[in-house]
Amino acid sequence: METRDDRFAGYRRARLRVRDGRGRLLMEVRPDDTGATTGRFPFGVPAHVLTAENPGAERPGPRENERRQRALVAELPAGTHRWDAEAGADDGSHRERSVLVTGLSDEEAVALAARWGQDAIFRWTPEAWSVLPCDGGPASHTGWTLVSR
Repeated sequence: METRDDRFAGYRRARLRVRDGRGRLLMEVRPDDTGATTGRFPFGVPAHVLTAENPGAERPGPRENERRQRALVAELPAGTHRWDAEAGADDGSHRERSVLVTGLSDEEAVALAARWGQDAIFRWTPEAWSVLPCDGGPASHTGWTLVSR
């Protein structure tokens, strides 16, 4: 069984793909362990990546994951901006439907993810691609590379 440490190692390597309302790829963000940032950060505020799929070590089936993700998105406050996204392993071996959101504080984003049983969320800023644990543990930070489509 995968441990929390295993999952966090995967989070630190995960890439993000953001899509428009028609499913077309808009951009891809990849962590950069050198700490460098490559590309133009597209927002004026921090962005968070949230999912309700596969909470912790649990692996519900596709239908339950889809139901959970729809319910999480429905909980987002009206003032947020959101884009369909997918976070996962670079090689495609694991991926989760996600939502890229602007308009939440770190505390709001982490609290929402924690209610859905998540270990952590991603935060993207001009300075870093970060993994923020939902249990109050220390965050990890890398640089990032943006590929716009």
